[in-house]
Amino acid sequence: MIKKKFALIVIILLIQSCAFKPLYQKSNFYHPYKIHIVVKSKDRYENNVSFIKDTLNQRINKKNSKNSSLRLVVSLNRNVFGMGINKDLSSDARMIKIELNYKFSDKKGKLIDGSISGSASFNYTTNNYANIVSVEDTSEKLLKSLSNDIADIILTKSFKREVRP
Repeated sequence: MIKKKFALIVIILLIQSCAFKPLYQKSNFYHPYKIHIVVKSKDRYENNVSFIKDTLNQRINKKNSKNSSLRLVVSLNRNVFGMGINKDLSSDARMIKIELNYKFSDKKGKLIDGSISGSASFNYTTNNYANIVSVEDTSEKLLKSLSNDIADIILTKSFKREVRP
């Protein structure tokens, strides 16, 4: 009987004293609170705004979050220009440059702001449908990368003052 109690105490102590801590956590610092995401753009007829908003919502906000005054404002500026490279007589190379300016704030005011940009190239041909598809595909891949970068910055940043949701 004493041996069973002693073995049980030793097992409980071993389990409780385990120093394992996971390197990555599944939830973020703002987990119980929802961050309101606003994306602004001059382009009206493209899905870039909704794509950025959906990508950031998937990365930052979790289901069953409480409403808060945490706010992330992202401004999108996209430029398409020629690179001056002709591959052959029917196609040339173009480049998309996307700049995202972001501002993260709470009740008290601004917590962090900054800008992040990226560029990618695509082939521009005489086929209009292929041009639309290549522009959309290149924009989508670039926006996904930049949105993930912004989410990583927001989720891993430590602030000098206390965050007030």
